[in-house]
Formats: sequence, structure tokens, C-alpha cells
Amino acid sequence: MEETFARARCSSCGRGLAFEEWTRGLERCVACSGRPGNPGPAATYVRGPAAPAGGSLRSSARAQAAATYAQHERLVDEIPEELVDELVAMLEAEAERRKSEVSAPQAAFEEMLEEIGFGRSPRELQWAVWGFAGGFAMNVVLAKYAQMTTASSMAEFVMPMLFGGVLAGAACAAIGWGLARLRER
Repeated sequence: MEETFARARCSSCGRGLAFEEWTRGLERCVACSGRPGNPGPAATYVRGPAAPAGGSLRSSARAQAAATYAQHERLVDEIPEELVDELVAMLEAEAERRKSEVSAPQAAFEEMLEEIGFGRSPRELQWAVWGFAGGFAMNVVLAKYAQMTTASSMAEFVMPMLFGGVLAGAACAAIGWGLARLRER
């Protein structure tokens, strides 16, 4: 048998513990814990932290925090201004370097879109979205027809239906974008 963390019976007399006693994790009932010689949890006394000689615990913590802050201010004041300026310049140079690294792939993508002429007409995006939706819907219809004719479960067709839908949608989106470009000319 497993041993439980809290017993359901009193460890002294064997009487069943009340629900409140059991949920608090007591091992003795109220009657047994109240008897002399059997101190229960209420009889346990724990002394708190001793107050400092000069005042309360809060005032000593405040004094310690103020001393630490003053020490920090002295340390900062001792740093030469040239060193601070050099550190700031190094941080700014690193920020610029990282900014140029992040924007390089983005710039290449924007350059490719500019080269093919994407975004020049307001209807391109609408036609591409409708093309994607139509291609995805046609793929779902085709996958459902294949699932019904083979009498397979739909679980077997979910992943192929999603991947095929994305591919068919992308192809139809490109066709829709191309048609929008042709109508502009």
C-alpha cells in the first residue's frame, strides 16, 4: 500500500480526522492535540528575526539600500567620461552593423518584388487572394471526392489535402496575379 502524506486517522487515538484537520495536514485530532504533553501545531512557537539594536528591521533595510545606492553612485562617478563615450560609440556601431545584417535579406526580397513588378496595380493583390482561395477550395473538393471513392478515413487525407491546397492555392494565386497584370495592359 502507498503511504499518504496526511493520515486520515489520528496518530494517537486512531479516531477519524475531521476534514479541516486532514486538509491542514494534521496528524492528531483536536482532542489529542489539546491534551497536556501532546503539543499540536498551535503550541509551536517560532521566534522571528531579531530587531537590530538601533531600530526596526525596515529602517535597517532602508539604510542598507541607501548605502548600496551611494556606493553605486560613487562607482559610476569614478568612471572616466572618455571610457563612457568610447563604450557608447562601440554600442552604436554594433547596432548599425546588426541593422544592416537584418535588412540584407529583406532588401533582396524587396528588390525581387520590384523586378517582377509586384504591387504596381491595386487589383493584383485581390486577384491573387481570390486565386489562392479558388485553388485551395478546388483541391479540398478533389481530396474529398478521392476520400469518398476509396472509402478511406478522412484522417488519411488531411495532410495531403493541406499540402496540396497550399500548392494549388499558390499556383492559382500566381495565375490570378498574372491575369490582373494582363488586364492592366
